[in-house]
Amino acid sequence: MQFSTTIVLAALAAAARACSQCPHPGNFTGFVSKFAPNPNYCGTGVSDVSYSISVPATYYDPPDESPCDAPVNVTNICTGKMITAMVVGKCTTCAANDIQLTGAAISALGNPKIVEWTFD
Repeated sequence: MQFSTTIVLAALAAAARACSQCPHPGNFTGFVSKFAPNPNYCGTGVSDVSYSISVPATYYDPPDESPCDAPVNVTNICTGKMITAMVVGKCTTCAANDIQLTGAAISALGNPKIVEWTFD
């Protein structure tokens, strides 16, 4: 039963609406780790309880398509829990689609290892 539930939730997450008019459209799947958002690349004031995200450095290229302050929907693919986080960071150590989230965002998602995310 757990296996079929996981498959259904993964399918629902995959069907999440991706931004089609964003500089970086599509759904992305990657590992998640925690980061401290202050200070941050975007220069945005962030509280410890906010849902903030740091995306890979490749999403800042070209520079005129900076994702700073963009909303990002993040989904725990195992549970279907979803939050919306604001881009405040540029992760220079993240692999292709891996992201970093604030502790509050990770907790709200149920401490996932892998998430699906898309610009809103």
